[in-house]
Amino acid sequence: MQLIGVDVGGTFTDIVFADTETGRNLIHKVPTTPDDPARGVIAGIVELCEREGLPHGAIDHVLHGTTIGTNAILEHNGAVTGMITTAGYRDITHIGRHQRPQHYSIRQEVPWQDRPLAKRRHRLTIAERIVPPKGEVLVPLDETAVREAARELKAAGVEAVAICFLFSYLNPSHEARAAEIVHEEWPDAFVCSSSGVSPQFREFERFTTALLNAFVGPRLKAYIERLDGGLGEAGLAADLHVMCSNGGVATAETVGRRPVLTLLSGPAAGVLGGAWSAGLSGRKQLITFDVGGTSADIGIAIDGRFAEATARDTWIGGFPVLAPMIDIHTIGAGGGSIAYIDDGGAFRVGPRSAGARPGPAAYGRGGEEPTVTDANLVLGRLDQDNFLGGAMRLDAHAAHRAVGRLANKLGLSPEAAAEGILTIVNANMANAISSRTVQKGLDPRDFVLVAFGGAGPLHGAEVARALGIPEVVVPAYPGITSAVGLLTTELKYDAGRY
Repeated sequence: MQLIGVDVGGTFTDIVFADTETGRNLIHKVPTTPDDPARGVIAGIVELCEREGLPHGAIDHVLHGTTIGTNAILEHNGAVTGMITTAGYRDITHIGRHQRPQHYSIRQEVPWQDRPLAKRRHRLTIAERIVPPKGEVLVPLDETAVREAARELKAAGVEAVAICFLFSYLNPSHEARAAEIVHEEWPDAFVCSSSGVSPQFREFERFTTALLNAFVGPRLKAYIERLDGGLGEAGLAADLHVMCSNGGVATAETVGRRPVLTLLSGPAAGVLGGAWSAGLSGRKQLITFDVGGTSADIGIAIDGRFAEATARDTWIGGFPVLAPMIDIHTIGAGGGSIAYIDDGGAFRVGPRSAGARPGPAAYGRGGEEPTVTDANLVLGRLDQDNFLGGAMRLDAHAAHRAVGRLANKLGLSPEAAAEGILTIVNANMANAISSRTVQKGLDPRDFVLVAFGGAGPLHGAEVARALGIPEVVVPAYPGITSAVGLLTTELKYDAGRY
């Protein structure tokens, strides 16, 4: 069987080929195409096949990790979303649980209020009522009101609709019928129900999860369809499967219906790849340390098993998510993280990133702000003539100029400023690991640090030293470990109930 794993990162798209019968393995990297990641994925696969003489039609499966849904939430640029809910419960997703993210701040941001997934004018109510304990129907569904709500949302320019009724986890019949009616009135709309996405109690979390599914749905579904079609046009008849947050893969059709399952798609693949790599050496007490261009993802494995995040502790972009996920902690620290002096005069690194375009100054694509990658090049930790295996040459002069401008503001030499950048970003990473270990009663000195991603091995030893971790494992091809992780898993579907 011939498999291809593709992981799309903020800077590069990583591709790995594996032939399970012959044991042949190949790797490839191409720049990510932020305007349409599918274009970079297809181009990278085609380049790999042509470079190695692989027949396009011989590929059996393409397994893909994506951050499309995650980025849509973090950047808050998903679909215009509407909601149809039980009369009297229009504002559940605004009120939340009366819990403030920062208890004593009078200027804090409350995500579900400051940037609602569905604006209040797009949250409509209808008469219906399911009641506990067995889901009896107290008030029948007003089907006429559902039709009117669908027409109103369509006229308002809404693109996706979430059906969220009270106690639907006990009896989903009203939500299912309402979804049918919306489809009848509006066949092109993306429609989902809270019971179809996450049939669990806790109305705020369940409704918000359904809204997240609708918010990212049209964008992710269109992306998957575009990618699947593009693979076919390129002569690849392979089945497309997408990595989910639970550590398994799902069919393109499943992901198209429930895109909320993919919100930690890329990071989950990295955790699996890191665990597989360390497992080759018999290591089972692991801290996976995946540092890419824009972020660092941290996972913990005990006896080779990864913990799943609890329902009340799973958040994406400040929103609660009731979906199965490997417990992964992400911070804005990567090779593209920008170093700067804030308004208070403090020297900071990240979370803002140079991304793929223009990227770090060293990439020679017009970037002018100093990044972690530029600091590593200034200090001689990167070989300017052997980046990406020699396929890309770094611009050392541009890196020195970018770091030099920051150094002048700090009154330091470029080398001292570069050292400061790395000291700060390493401290940020060490603190993040500490929050997942020490603060949870785990001693990091009992673990092995598995450093991978494009920048993980550059920082692994210093981060391990800061935490007293005695051993660092670096996979053979650390930059494509997440893509490798895609090939180590299988189809996995979780069924949940209240």
